[in-house]
Amino acid sequence: MKRYELSHQKNIRDLGGLVGFEGKKVKNGRLFRGGVLSKASKEDIKVLDSFHLTDIVDFRGTFEYQNRPDIALDGVRYHNFPPLMENVSEEHKHNDDGNLLWFVGQEKTGFEHMFDIYGTMLISESGKKAYRKFFELLTSSDDITVYFHCSQGKDRAGMAAYLLETALGVDEKDKIEDYLLSNDAMDVKIDSLFKIVENKPYFNEKYKQSMYDVFYAKVEYLENAVESMKKQSGSVLEFIKKELNVDVDKLRKIYLE
Repeated sequence: MKRYELSHQKNIRDLGGLVGFEGKKVKNGRLFRGGVLSKASKEDIKVLDSFHLTDIVDFRGTFEYQNRPDIALDGVRYHNFPPLMENVSEEHKHNDDGNLLWFVGQEKTGFEHMFDIYGTMLISESGKKAYRKFFELLTSSDDITVYFHCSQGKDRAGMAAYLLETALGVDEKDKIEDYLLSNDAMDVKIDSLFKIVENKPYFNEKYKQSMYDVFYAKVEYLENAVESMKKQSGSVLEFIKKELNVDVDKLRKIYLE
């Protein structure tokens, strides 16, 4: 996997090179994952143009993408497939990360909040619809090159990557490693967010820990999502085939070599 850093977005990588079904590798330059592309500079656009994208898939909710739309790239189709119902508090409605900070004032800790989201995100009707559309796009043509993202590129896009890598036959260890790579980009992000909330009356050590738990990818979250799919379908691969209606053989033919 090759990693990229834009001026505003540090969590981008090409899934190419991952070893999948029967030892075949994911093709380079076809499947890119990352975070939002709303603040791309001219130099950033040059990097994105080098990907030769045909499609951008945005897993954010309606308010998120309307409040902070991706830049428009020439010749690239844009798709919005939100797997989650939107929850943004009034205080954070105009904050770029309001979708993750809305738990302020809630009874749950940040860990409980994220753990529960992962447990329901994929098996909810909105989740199935979003990821079903994602796979429909990926198998709609032999020459799709897609960049898929959410806000930070770790949760909604992270689960899209996990599902995709599972369908392509990538080893569990490699899938987890890819999922956790997002944390490298989160340290700077969390530091910047502390400056926003550190003088708020609710800010204390418990809340600080909740912020870490919300902005970090954690194996426990991933395991909860996996368990929810297994309960429904017996395995993640069967969930992908039965609930998301994915033609796994076709997907592998397009993206493995």
